[in-house]
Amino acid sequence: MIKKFFADIKVGNKMALVALVSILFVWIGLVLVAVHSIYHMYSRKTDRIVEQTAKLTSKYVNTEYTNIINLAHYSAVGDEMQMALRLDVSRSNQNYIAAQSMIGPILTQLQFQNEFIDSAQVLIKGRWFYDDNSATTGLVQPELDAMVDEAEGRLLIYWSEKSIYNPGTGHQVMPIIMRVPNGSMSSKDEAYMVVNINVNKMFSYLKELEHSTGCSLVIHNGEHVIFGDEALFAKMEGPKYIIRETGIHINDWMLSCVMDRAGMFAELYRTVLQMLAISLLIAIFCVLMAVWVGRSVTRPLGKLMEQVQLFESGDFGARSTLYGKDEIGQLGNSFNSMCDQIAEDIRMLEAEKEQVKRVEENIRKEEMKVLQAQINPHFLYNALDSLYWYSLSGRQAEIGQIVVDLSQMLRIGLSKGSEEITVEQELKHVENYLRIQKVIFNDKFDFELEHDEAILPYRIVKILLQPLAENSLVHGFADMEKGGRIKISARVEGGEGVFSVEDNGCGFERAAKNAPTKFSGYALKNINKRIALHYNEGATLKIESVPYEKTRVEIRIALEMMGERDV
Repeated sequence: MIKKFFADIKVGNKMALVALVSILFVWIGLVLVAVHSIYHMYSRKTDRIVEQTAKLTSKYVNTEYTNIINLAHYSAVGDEMQMALRLDVSRSNQNYIAAQSMIGPILTQLQFQNEFIDSAQVLIKGRWFYDDNSATTGLVQPELDAMVDEAEGRLLIYWSEKSIYNPGTGHQVMPIIMRVPNGSMSSKDEAYMVVNINVNKMFSYLKELEHSTGCSLVIHNGEHVIFGDEALFAKMEGPKYIIRETGIHINDWMLSCVMDRAGMFAELYRTVLQMLAISLLIAIFCVLMAVWVGRSVTRPLGKLMEQVQLFESGDFGARSTLYGKDEIGQLGNSFNSMCDQIAEDIRMLEAEKEQVKRVEENIRKEEMKVLQAQINPHFLYNALDSLYWYSLSGRQAEIGQIVVDLSQMLRIGLSKGSEEITVEQELKHVENYLRIQKVIFNDKFDFELEHDEAILPYRIVKILLQPLAENSLVHGFADMEKGGRIKISARVEGGEGVFSVEDNGCGFERAAKNAPTKFSGYALKNINKRIALHYNEGATLKIESVPYEKTRVEIRIALEMMGERDV
């Protein structure tokens, strides 16, 4: 059903359909490969951007926290602080006042050295010391005492994970509690420094980092969010986000850089849509060009086939209107030359048939039969049909070769009306014929030509070998699907030109039984009669045949009868 449907479609439409399907599959394949490559390239680039952003942000945060710790450490190990630590402030108020006078300026100076430090306190032997700005108020002691108790005995630095209110400055702060080295290993003699980070300033700094990097920041300890959107932290494991985490080196917190995947890939989607639109336009243009090119090939071939069919029906006035310089145009010119030559020969025969002798009349008739056999419309139709099918598959090299072979074959066959041609031309003629037939029969057979260089310039009556080769194809290989072999030889032997056509077909007797009697012996009778009329007793035809093995036809012509050598 499908096969019949496609068989009824015009060749031009078939070519358009083939072009459309081919370009569609190529387009889909290229688009899929391109999208896949762009997606992975963009994914890798996005991952690198997020990772670099996370590392850079972590570096900034680590730098700020490290600066605070270093400033506090330098303040704690200074001479003034160490002198205060050595005073016994637990029993003497005078010593307490002296220590406060030394510690207060140190803590006040600490505030001016870093914008994120809101205030600072020192705990020595159970008594608190404050910076000069908050000495009268300080933090709520129960909250600080609880933090110190949690840090005591197990941590060098305690990082508060929640903010508390500092009544001395009126700000929300996040305390950092550090042990102050005082040379005592007793827990009750240990000293602690509390550095209060201004939450508003620190969080504002982190928000600026978010804005500059385009990345949502979440600082957490694995369970609780210290900075950032808690709702985002709860769902950031899903595929909607691209996440990179880095540790904050001076504590056990983690900094997560979270980016919305849809936002990151928005540019990719726009690029893919643009690529699809452009590639679709290119594909449409290619289809239109393929249809136009296909019609430029099939339209002139269709016109030429119409003229061939008219010629086949007996209208010898049929002519091609193809005059281009390409192979099709050359084929049209050769067809017109052939038709002109045949028409001229017919007119000459009709004008002279009543005036020439019977022998001359027979020769002319045989020559006309040879010419008509050589331009067998059925053979020409098959050749053109092969051209159509090769044009559908885009096999331009085969099309060009068939056109060239057919043109050369027709040109040699016409030979400007001459009855004789050189042996070299005769071998070229049969070679062109077999090359075309090999394409038509889909490599059903192979052939080879052998010759002596000495015989090539001699002249013989034209079209002797082609009918023998055709006999091998039509009858010798009738029962064979493939594997046929034809060997054609031309040589000089004992003062004679020896020409042979040998095949490995079914054999002469077998072929004669399987084919119509009138046609099976036509080629041999025709050739035998022609050489007898042309060379009299100077030429012989011999047949050797072994059923199912080989058939060999040999023609011997005296060199002196073959005309002068064409030097």
